[in-house]
Amino acid sequence: MVLDQTPAAAPPPTKYLTTYQLKERGWTATMIAELLPTPDASRAAYIRLPGNAPVKLYLRVRVEEIELSDDFLIGQEKATKAKARRGSAARTAQHQALLKRCVQHFRPTYTWPERWCQRSDWQLSLVDVRVFYDRWEPKFMDMGHTARQRVLDALHEKNRRLFNKRFPGIEPGPQRPAKLGK
Repeated sequence: MVLDQTPAAAPPPTKYLTTYQLKERGWTATMIAELLPTPDASRAAYIRLPGNAPVKLYLRVRVEEIELSDDFLIGQEKATKAKARRGSAARTAQHQALLKRCVQHFRPTYTWPERWCQRSDWQLSLVDVRVFYDRWEPKFMDMGHTARQRVLDALHEKNRRLFNKRFPGIEPGPQRPAKLGK
């Protein structure tokens, strides 16, 4: 007995598409509401739970027609931009959490002799910041230049506050900490 091992042909496309199938094709809920305001048919859901609404069905021909229109393409572009913004916001939140963790862990030593002049004290404290930043830098590799500069600026600000607390009579020197190179 020989078994038939030819691959099964794909089932013929159905006449209707559900909202789930539309979303798989790149539609959003807003696009469905705007471009397909009324469903062509409905059926009961396969899973019967209290409060289950009927499944909305849309004619495949009508959906394919609308997918060729400019309104659909504009809607897809808006959805893509919105998705990118949401991703950007999530990355920014992750960067903020990393920045906060990094600054919280920064504890400068200030172990040099106190006979140094004001400018040397400030320069030595900047060395502490740079050494600490260099140790954390691998965690910032996926960040852009501006985000990494924000981390370094936050470290300098914390260093300035701690320096003023540790040496209340000494003002930090006039020089600005070096910026990161691009």
